[in-house]
Amino acid sequence: MRKRISPANRKFLLKWLPFNFCDRFCERCEEFRDNCKIYQDDLCFKAQCQLEGKDPYDTKVVFEHVGQMMRDTIKMLQEMMKKEGIEITKEDEERYTRKQKIEDVKAKNHPLYKKCWSFTKDLSKFLENFRSFFEQRPWIIASLQNELGELCFYCHPVFVKTVRGLHSQITEKEERESFPRPDSMVSGALGYYSLLACQKNLESILNLMKDVEKSLIPQINELLKKADEIEPTLKKTFPKVEGFRNKIIFHG
Repeated sequence: MRKRISPANRKFLLKWLPFNFCDRFCERCEEFRDNCKIYQDDLCFKAQCQLEGKDPYDTKVVFEHVGQMMRDTIKMLQEMMKKEGIEITKEDEERYTRKQKIEDVKAKNHPLYKKCWSFTKDLSKFLENFRSFFEQRPWIIASLQNELGELCFYCHPVFVKTVRGLHSQITEKEERESFPRPDSMVSGALGYYSLLACQKNLESILNLMKDVEKSLIPQINELLKKADEIEPTLKKTFPKVEGFRNKIIFHG
């Protein structure tokens, strides 16, 4: 049974909007999406695409939309900075660039970065190869529809959210920031529970393949082995991550 978010956490999440607190599995989010600005903005984007005869899933269209959001965000920040009398100098930009390069090196040298990247890369490759396999066996799609859907959805957050957590952890330590919900823990939790979702669904596929296609078993076992190696490293890097489920919105 999924652990429900407490009323206090629900109020907090909706007040500040999900952003990185959420796994963005909107199709399953009946509880929050009517009050979620991110979801409502996405609906508006798709409606606008329909009016303009565009495909909202076309890569070029999506990147144009993201680019416009970035431009709007920069404009908003510039207006806020002007109002507050804040000015970013060339020296500030250079200092920030140096800081980011140092953070990038630290994050990429972390064993968790390498393990999560290897797992996500191999799982993506497996799913791509698996597609041709189940296209010849359509009944498998019906049997594993939920498992394949979750694997495709949570494959990349294992790496993306974990790496964001590593970057945030570095910043929080350097700036000695302390929050009840630090971004490092929120991101780490999203990466951690994405990993658990992948493990669960890989195990379900493995059980079916034992009776259907034994040649796939070594690949699935290798993926499960990599996931097992990531889990303790992730929990060590982000202590108490196991108890953070109720502080994020997760649908896996």
